[in-house]
Amino acid sequence: MNITGHNSYSGCRFCNIEGVYSQQHRHIYFPPTRRKITKKNHSDWLSHIQEIEVAINNKEKGELIRKYGKYLLFY
Repeated sequence: MNITGHNSYSGCRFCNIEGVYSQQHRHIYFPPTRRKITKKNHSDWLSHIQEIEVAINNKEKGELIRKYGKYLLFY
């Protein structure tokens, strides 16, 4: 699927939950939340891919890839 692993900030391939880094344990965790977490759908994936493809430079592209939890260099 070309996404990052479960220990990334966007490690869930099914929903849009964001991880939090624990400096003490040097690990990303997903705290319980009371806000509604939306599921990812096909149009979300396509819009993220489009945004990464039109990035101006490699730095911006890398930041978007980390933000969305994908590794899409082969797409």
